[in-house]
Amino acid sequence: MKKSSFAFAGSIVFAILLALAPFVLGKVILHAYAMKTGTTELEAIANRYLIRAERVLSEAVGLLRDIDRSQIHSCSGQDQIRLGEMVAKSTFVRRVGFVDANGFPQCLVPTTGAHRGAMMVDAADMTRQVTLAVSDKDNAPDLPEGTVIVGWKSVSGARIVAEVSVGALDIDAGPEYLRDRRYVEVMVGGGYRWFSAGRQSDLNTADPNAITAKARSEIFPIEARARVDSDSAYTNVRTLDLTLMVSCMALGCLLVGVAIWINWRPDQATHDEFVMGLIRNEFVPYYQPVMNIDTGQIEGCELLVRWIKSDGTVVSPGAFMQYAETSGHVFEMTRAVMRQSVKDLGALYANRLNLKLSINLFAGHFNDRKVIDDIEGIFGGGPIAFEQLVFEVTERYPLGDIERARKIIAEMHSLGCRVALDDTGTGHGGLAYLQQLGIDIVKIDKMFIDAMGSDLGASTIIDVLVELANSLGMGVVAEGVEREEQIQRLRDKGITSAQGYIFAPPLPANLFVELAGALVSDGPAMAGPLVDAA
Repeated sequence: MKKSSFAFAGSIVFAILLALAPFVLGKVILHAYAMKTGTTELEAIANRYLIRAERVLSEAVGLLRDIDRSQIHSCSGQDQIRLGEMVAKSTFVRRVGFVDANGFPQCLVPTTGAHRGAMMVDAADMTRQVTLAVSDKDNAPDLPEGTVIVGWKSVSGARIVAEVSVGALDIDAGPEYLRDRRYVEVMVGGGYRWFSAGRQSDLNTADPNAITAKARSEIFPIEARARVDSDSAYTNVRTLDLTLMVSCMALGCLLVGVAIWINWRPDQATHDEFVMGLIRNEFVPYYQPVMNIDTGQIEGCELLVRWIKSDGTVVSPGAFMQYAETSGHVFEMTRAVMRQSVKDLGALYANRLNLKLSINLFAGHFNDRKVIDDIEGIFGGGPIAFEQLVFEVTERYPLGDIERARKIIAEMHSLGCRVALDDTGTGHGGLAYLQQLGIDIVKIDKMFIDAMGSDLGASTIIDVLVELANSLGMGVVAEGVEREEQIQRLRDKGITSAQGYIFAPPLPANLFVELAGALVSDGPAMAGPLVDAA
């Protein structure tokens, strides 16, 4: 739509004035962004090392507690055999054994030769239930420096100790641009260094803008610290800085060009095309199966939207979803696909209450209770029961009002619907959403599933999410499963529900109903590729 000549002239004048804005403004913005991003990343690094340290120490304390409960209180041959069997099952504990009143070892399993020096730094600490010590060359010359010794006072009065693997914290956390530039250390007790990564000598100690982060454990006397120079943090925006410098040389011409484009940009055409797509029912639900990887039974599906134009062109959500959300058309589009899902799946779901239908909502759906009216109006009294519905809220985009969202989710629960947190661990909400919103199901993002076999950090995050979900009585669904070995790893972690291309891609209604009907009636005995994902 053509703008008036007055509006056009005004936009040109505004572009010229904007071109005169000082270059320093861009520098300030970039610097602030780099510092904020660097601070966030450094805090995440410190927290990741702290979580790993807590996990390592928790395993050691748990092992010592189990030894005590097993009434192993001596260095007898039989007890040493039992100690060897228990330590062999541990991931991070290298050796266990007993020390005398002065902290000197009486026996260590597995035996690696004579041990010189005390295992505990301060024998007086051995009166406590649990003690931590860090070895050094003076008190334990036979141990690698930085080895953590965890002590446990048994019911018999004996002191049991566990020697934690030196490499237990070697996880190399942090984004690539900071990984070789940051210095990280994990401290135990009153200033004993357990672990460090990076070279402290490379840091500019005189840098007044250096970024530091600390994370202190509420369980153990340990603290993770991370530090990076401001110049290193600024590395993240070097390319943007160079782009800013080059762009400013021709900023006037660029902004004038933008002003001309704004004068004739086809916003109205985009709007008209999208609205016509809604009128013609071109937004079609596709359904991706959710499978039980233990039984091979289908548990339901996730509804995903495709735009199939009148000429047969299929448009993926990435090409139109942002416009749908920013323009407000997403509300009508969501209503349209929910209405269509009743027609598509009603006959299949009517007598199979165990089948679930997951529907994605975006942050705007939780700004008012209109979505509750939509759910009641579309599904109320129909063949798909409220108890079969799962509404997914993504963590990638922040909710505007947590308290209002919590109330809307409570109304969903009162109907019998369940709520899932999609993309868990990738965005803004984190554990706060799980705590505040009353989430029923945690969906583990594909990025963690992909990295599960090669990145110990990703595997640890999955373990934490599963443990948290189990403790809170939540279900867990793995997304983006594409390989057979991923299925086995998920089974090993206790995850039974999964979806991904190894089972089936998102399917049109007729293919999904045909597939689901066959699975429900036949009940295959194992989970694997169901249809050709190509």
